[in-house]
Amino acid sequence: MELIQKFNGKPDIEANDFAKEISSINFSNLIYHNGIAVRNHIAKSKTEEYKKCFKFLFDENINLDYRIEKFQEDVLSIYRSMGEKLHHHHDERTISTFLTFKFPYKYPLYKNSFYSEYCKKLGIKQAKKNNRYIHYISLVNDFIKNYITKDIALLELKNSFLTEDCYSDEQNLIFAQDILYQVLGKEQEEEIENEITQTQNHKMKQFSLNQILYGPPGTGKTYNTINKAIEIANPEFDLTQDRNTIKQEYNRLVENGQIVFTTFHQSMTYEDFIEGIKPETKDNNVIYNIKNGLFKEVVSKSIDNWKKSTSGTKQTKPFDKVFQLLKDEWEENPMIEFPMKREGNDFKILGFSDSSINFLKASGTNNHTLSINTLRDLYYGIREFQNQGVGIYYPSIVDKLNSYDVDFESESINSDIKNFVIVIDEINRGNVSQIFGELITLIEEDKRLGNDEAIEVTLPYSKEKFGVPSNLYIIGTMNTADRSVEALDTALRRRFVFEEMPPKYDLEGLQQDLFGFTASHLLETINKRIEKLLDKDHQIGHAYFINKNETTIIDSFYKNIIPLLQEYFFGDYGKIGLVLGAGFVIDGKQDHENQSKSIFASFEYENDTSGYEERKSYKILGLNDEGFDFGSAIKLLMNK
Repeated sequence: MELIQKFNGKPDIEANDFAKEISSINFSNLIYHNGIAVRNHIAKSKTEEYKKCFKFLFDENINLDYRIEKFQEDVLSIYRSMGEKLHHHHDERTISTFLTFKFPYKYPLYKNSFYSEYCKKLGIKQAKKNNRYIHYISLVNDFIKNYITKDIALLELKNSFLTEDCYSDEQNLIFAQDILYQVLGKEQEEEIENEITQTQNHKMKQFSLNQILYGPPGTGKTYNTINKAIEIANPEFDLTQDRNTIKQEYNRLVENGQIVFTTFHQSMTYEDFIEGIKPETKDNNVIYNIKNGLFKEVVSKSIDNWKKSTSGTKQTKPFDKVFQLLKDEWEENPMIEFPMKREGNDFKILGFSDSSINFLKASGTNNHTLSINTLRDLYYGIREFQNQGVGIYYPSIVDKLNSYDVDFESESINSDIKNFVIVIDEINRGNVSQIFGELITLIEEDKRLGNDEAIEVTLPYSKEKFGVPSNLYIIGTMNTADRSVEALDTALRRRFVFEEMPPKYDLEGLQQDLFGFTASHLLETINKRIEKLLDKDHQIGHAYFINKNETTIIDSFYKNIIPLLQEYFFGDYGKIGLVLGAGFVIDGKQDHENQSKSIFASFEYENDTSGYEERKSYKILGLNDEGFDFGSAIKLLMNK
């Protein structure tokens, strides 16, 4: 009531002023939390565009149903232009709150659960989505007209509680809502629960644009990138299904180009990742063409989708008209030239056929054609430009077509935005500053295309403008035990969210018995010792123990765990013995048949060799060693 009172007596307050005021109003539970967050975000970033939406919404000369529909469309368009992909939450409930605060004498507040329950009590059918608020207004007005205004005693009771500081509510609109609230209030708890669920689901769908999964080997980093990539690229997919079904969906998204997987290594370069000039052999000649790297390729696809889904409508000059102007200009000036991306390779049009354009290359050859149908597809954005062959000529012709003075035509765009994911395994093994180059800045959230601080750069080879859209996600993995390269680049660290992937001891696949001990207890014991001798970055992952039985665990020890320990401790078998125990590591002298005899060859050496002979040496016992028993070795490992 206090908030409505703020605008009481100001029915003609300007829409612009109201748009400014709402950013400071605490709507509490009148609007869902997500709606308030979106409201604040748009009001801050797109103030003027947001004001125009309210000016239209509050124009009482326009039918309310059209105002509601147009308001939602315009807000969605603004929200998408900011690079946002989730729901804008400017639903009927939010719109009703805005209208009520602007015109409290005409519009009631609205909650779908109240409306639904009221229809049930009246025995009437609910209206369709986006028409329910209008239906609810008519029901409330009928309630006031048929019941409240006819009950004089009730109105006198109401007026007896109102003071001079209260909102007068002469139309009894607030009073009617109070009554309905009391009658339908039992639905409030259910709605709050639904709101909490929606908020939780909303948070679950908030993915970091740049994230790195890090941890020791065998903790499921690469395994989990599959789930994360699917969850981002196809949020509707059920990840509780069996692993084969999940992998099939992952492969489908890879085939569609929504997920790209790569592994960084010491030889990876900017030219491999972004773009570079690569030699090719054609007609026994070596030619050099600009080739897109895998990152630029996936960015191009994500930008195409992002542009289509955020534009709402696309304005384009009709191809047939501009193409005719091109032909007319050529007839007047047959020497018209079109530049290629590289200097010295301009080409001239020789003539037009029904299906193609014939042209003369700078080299003098004239056996090349440009398909008119392909040109039309490129002009309308149906096909992608090529960076090699005949297709390299098209951009300059498309630019020429767009330069002609022809009226635009609007084309409705109904494409849904898709998320794209690039997975970079072992991201810390590459020279990040060299691979990303100047693009390291472009992947920051506020520098993505569509945001206020968006940045584009000119690429060094193609000279194209290049930016990264907000529907492209980067997932990296980092093995913390890998010390073969320098620490991860500081510039990259500042731009990524890091999610630790430690060994998990409570997994269902680690609760089986192995020689009298649970697999989880065995794994945890080994890791505690490694952490004392080295650090937690060199622990053993649960993948080497999960679902292992007393047979398969042997392979895991000898093919994975022991080799890892040998690498960790640089052949210091004494420390390996402190981890695995005397059942796996023994004094190497025990293998010498004759300890009284010197182990060295007969040779005159000026220094005393006795110290070397007494030095400890160790041996990892193998499965074929006499007397070795794996189960007994495990018991010694566990100090039993």
